[in-house]
Formats: sequence, C-alpha cells, structure tokens
Amino acid sequence: MQRHEKRVGYGYRWRGGWGAEAVKAPEVPPPVPGVLRVAIAVDADLGLDSPLSPRFGRAPFILLVDVAGGEVKWYKSFRNPHAEAPRGAGVRLGQWLLAAGVKAVVGAQPGPHLSMLLQQAGVAIYPLPPGIRAVEALRRVGLAK
Repeated sequence: MQRHEKRVGYGYRWRGGWGAEAVKAPEVPPPVPGVLRVAIAVDADLGLDSPLSPRFGRAPFILLVDVAGGEVKWYKSFRNPHAEAPRGAGVRLGQWLLAAGVKAVVGAQPGPHLSMLLQQAGVAIYPLPPGIRAVEALRRVGLAK
C-alpha cells in the first residue's frame, strides 16, 4: 500500500511507487525497405475501416500501416499496450512506435510530450478529426491513393 508519512522538519516522504508497472508491448516486425510505416490511432479493431480516435496516446488501438507508392502493402491493428497506464502513456507509446519503425502518425493531435518525442525523432505528424476511417485518413494526408 502506498502512503505518505509526515516527518517533522522534512516534509513528506514518499512510500511506495507510482503504481506504473512495466507493460510488455507487442513485438512488431520491422518495415521492409522502401515502405513508409504509419501509425494511426483508432477506436476499433476493424482494419483500414477503423475510425480515428479522439485520443492519441490513450487510443484503444494502434493501426500500423506500411505504404509504398500510394498503395497499402501491409497493415495490422494492435491493442494499445499503454492506454491504461496511470501516467506517461504518450511517451511510452512513442517509444514503442519508434522501435516499430514508424515514420508518420495520423490521428488526434498527440499530447505535448509525445509530440516532442516524435518531432525530435523526425516523425511526421498528421492531425485529423476523430471518426474518419483510417483508409480515408491516409488519402486525406496524401499517403495513399
């Protein structure tokens, strides 16, 4: 159990932790050369018909899509392993996306920490309103035909 203890003259001393246990993110095969890996924050596991989520870091699902020459070459939906994290969900998701080889993200505007992480890594950010189907979102930002 976490608790604070009052110590005279020293303020509060933290006992315990933040409750953030390490979550094992799913392993993703690296993108093949010549494709652009895109991450799309979606609300449902419906493949390319999934609607964009109003949240990014805490979206229930992340759809990874490999695009080359305007054509979708591969896609797979993953349950967001960090959606229920008590804190730091965006940064943890960003680290997983970078490890998966993502070079562009589509969906709701990411939070400030996730945005900074993605921008520093050179990942393109395409904010779009929620509810749009993933395939339509790819067309709107010019990544697919």
